[in-house]
Amino acid sequence: MSEKKIIYKPIYDFDQIITLDEYYELEYEESEEAIKDIQKLAVKDLDGIKRFCENQIFNQSDKVSFVYYSLSEDEEIDKWADFLSDEFNRVYQIALNQNKIKELSPVLTEILVENITSYNADRVRETLLKGLDHKNVETRFNALEFLPDWIDEQVLKSNPTIVSKLRQKLKDPEWKIRWETSKLLEQNKIAFESLSTLDKLRRFINS
Repeated sequence: MSEKKIIYKPIYDFDQIITLDEYYELEYEESEEAIKDIQKLAVKDLDGIKRFCENQIFNQSDKVSFVYYSLSEDEEIDKWADFLSDEFNRVYQIALNQNKIKELSPVLTEILVENITSYNADRVRETLLKGLDHKNVETRFNALEFLPDWIDEQVLKSNPTIVSKLRQKLKDPEWKIRWETSKLLEQNKIAFESLSTLDKLRRFINS
C-alpha cells in the first residue's frame, strides 16, 4: 500500500502555516512554494509574523521553526537578518530564563543569518555569553554550540570581550567545554594557552 501523498495548500494566512515536518514531506516544487509563501506573508505583515512566533513558541513550535527556516532561506540574504537575530535573542533568553534550552534548541537551530556584524547580532552574542556562564553544564555546552554561527575571525578581532570570555572557558570545570572552546579559538586563529595533556587524552578516551 503506497503512502498517502501530502497535498500542499498555499499559505495566505497564519492559520495555514505548516510544520517543518510537513514541509519535509512535500515534493520539491511544493516545498519551494511553501518557503516563498512564508516570505510573502512576512513582507505583507512582519508584525503579524512576529506575534505568531511569540504566541506559538511552545504550542506550535514546529510551525515557528518553519517560519524561521523559510526566512533564513531567502535569496536576499540580509533581508530578514535583523528580525531573525532579534528572534534568536528573544527565544534564547526565554530558554535561559525558563530552563527550556533543550525544548527550544530545535527552534533556534533553524535561525541562520549571513550578516553577523550588526548591532542585532551583537545582542545575540551578549546573550550567548550569558549562557556560557550558566551553572548547568548542558546549557553552557549548548551556548558554545550556537556561538560559531554568530562569530568569525573579523567579529572576534573587534570584540576582545568575547575572546576573553572564551579564554576563560578553557578553565571550565567540564572538560568537554574546555575542548570545544579550544577548537573554536583555533578555527578562528585566536591564540590561547594549550590544554593539558590529560584533556587531550580525554578527547580520545571519550570519543
